Amino acid sequence: MGSPRPTDAPGTARNPRRRTLPEKIEYLFATVRPPGGLGRSYTVREISQRAEAAGHSISHSHIHQLRRDPGRSPTVRALEALAAGFGVSVAYFFNDETAARIEDDLELLAALRDGLVRDVALHAAGLSEASLGSIMQMIDRAREWEGLGEAPSPEDDSSS
Repeated sequence: MGSPRPTDAPGTARNPRRRTLPEKIEYLFATVRPPGGLGRSYTVREISQRAEAAGHSISHSHIHQLRRDPGRSPTVRALEALAAGFGVSVAYFFNDETAARIEDDLELLAALRDGLVRDVALHAAGLSEASLGSIMQMIDRAREWEGLGEAPSPEDDSSS
């Protein structure tokens, strides 16, 4: 199963790439999923309703226009409503580094929606660093065998 990140997206939070508003919105539709939604994407109407439930107002037709037309210049209020609808910070739309970090977090959440991936993570909890290193090597080898390439690297946060 491939990553939900579009092929033209930035590589990591440390190396963001400037993208258009429609590309960012499309990424959110491709990645953020409704709870219990069985893997389906939100609809523009649902995002509009979620924004309204969070105290913002944006019509489903306006969301559709922003999603499709790179020439549109939305208001800050429209972006705040979109952010609330998707449950992300409004900074996602203004700062490429923040957008890349949010996308990294969303990819992790997307991976954890897979029950088997979640089971592996839960079974690994509490193991020694040496055991975890061995498991990572086995996973890297399995990714090679299946032609998946290197696993996405999390941002280096060992200094925290």
